[in-house]
Amino acid sequence: GLLTGAGFDFRRLAMEEVAKYSRGKMVALASVLAEGVAERNYYKWGRPGIRAQLLDITKKKLEMDFVLEGDNRSMHVLNAVSPAFTCSLPFAGHVCDHIDNAMG
Repeated sequence: GLLTGAGFDFRRLAMEEVAKYSRGKMVALASVLAEGVAERNYYKWGRPGIRAQLLDITKKKLEMDFVLEGDNRSMHVLNAVSPAFTCSLPFAGHVCDHIDNAMG
C-alpha cells in the first residue's frame, strides 16, 4: 500500500496535510507567502477542504502537474485542480498542441 510501498514518503505527506487542519499551522504557512498575515486577523474559520490528487500506480508517486492522456480520437486532462488555469488560453494552446502531436 501507500504507507509502505509508495515511491515517496507518503506517511510524512499525510502527516503534513493533517497538520494543516490547525488554524495556527495554516496561518503560519500563509505568513511565509505574504506580509501581515497573523492568526488574530482570522475570526471565522471554515472546515478544510480536500483536494483530489492523481496517483500514478505504476510509479507509485503522486502527480504534481496536469497529465494529458488520450489518442487521435479523444484527449483527457487529468489532475486538473485549478479551474482558473485549465480555462486559460495558454493552457488551451498547450492542449491543442498535444492533440496535434497525438494525431500525427
